[in-house]
Amino acid sequence: MKSFMEKILWQRNEHYSNHRIPGMLVTSRGALLAYREARRTMSDWARMDILLNRSEDFGETFAPDVVLATGTEVHPTVNNPVMAEDLNGIIHFLYCEDYAVEGGRVLHRTSADDGQTWSAPEDISAATMPEYRNVFAFGPGHGICLQNGTLIFPVWLVPKSAGNRPKAHGPSEITTLYSTDNGASWRMGALLRHTADTPSPNETTAAQRADGSVYLNIRVTSGRGCRAQAVSPNGYDGWTEYRAAEMLPDPSCFGSVSAYNDGVHPYALVFGNCAHPTERKMVTVRMSFDGGATFPAQKLLCADGGGYVETATDNRNGWIYVLYERNLGETDTLVRLKYEDLVLRAEVKSYSEK
Repeated sequence: MKSFMEKILWQRNEHYSNHRIPGMLVTSRGALLAYREARRTMSDWARMDILLNRSEDFGETFAPDVVLATGTEVHPTVNNPVMAEDLNGIIHFLYCEDYAVEGGRVLHRTSADDGQTWSAPEDISAATMPEYRNVFAFGPGHGICLQNGTLIFPVWLVPKSAGNRPKAHGPSEITTLYSTDNGASWRMGALLRHTADTPSPNETTAAQRADGSVYLNIRVTSGRGCRAQAVSPNGYDGWTEYRAAEMLPDPSCFGSVSAYNDGVHPYALVFGNCAHPTERKMVTVRMSFDGGATFPAQKLLCADGGGYVETATDNRNGWIYVLYERNLGETDTLVRLKYEDLVLRAEVKSYSEK
């Protein structure tokens, strides 16, 4: 099997005009789960469904769509799907209805059979600070399970105190929703608010570093032209290093970080995004060997277009997966590669280095 693979996973069809907000999870049993918002129009508030495809052969083939959530006339938008697997092999799937405003809920489902069947939705809205915020959303992308079993799902929200209409997506703040009892109960972590370095932080992903701390990689929305980052000892409070990440150019779009630890190569953070300060193009995957301080290894995947970029790693087999949008999800491309593809072919420089 070749290490490098590139294929269109989803594309516009007669049912859905856009496949947006991609997420992925590699399970402990080896399945690759890929999921997204399947929208009937381009709008974030469109009528949509959340669909899942499952692969048992490292992304070579996928089973047909499984519907995980369905938009209705009352709540047309089912948004920002995320997944993580706990230490017992239970997969946790979280999402929102209508960004959890105007009667929309925050919902939790589980799978005990590697993503083949799912429990009924459980309403966990009460744990998401409804008295404090209006719009609420996960990640997107994915959550993580720490070595101690804590489930961590980055979230962003818009405080009511901002005074904007309930459906406004900003100004935003970020934190994590976490569980220390395998999803039986949930709590919100300490908030990370607007600063001069990190204006209106929102879409965020997390990875556990080699020292056990949790690294957040953050989108900011003011035209700053780069990513932001923060670090916590446990994934939900004690945040430090909350600042702009100038070494990671970004046009204010979703990017994704995952931990890579195959036991052979150095422990690394894998990060993918549109590596351009103003435009959604230059889809690039990078590696950091120092917990996110620098990202010396990189590979350009798509120069002329891009969008939201999701990553996942299969540390037993050394696979790195990157799933990215083009033309606002008219197509979504899956790339599979190995550590050697990235590290040994790092001659392509990012936009900021040219």
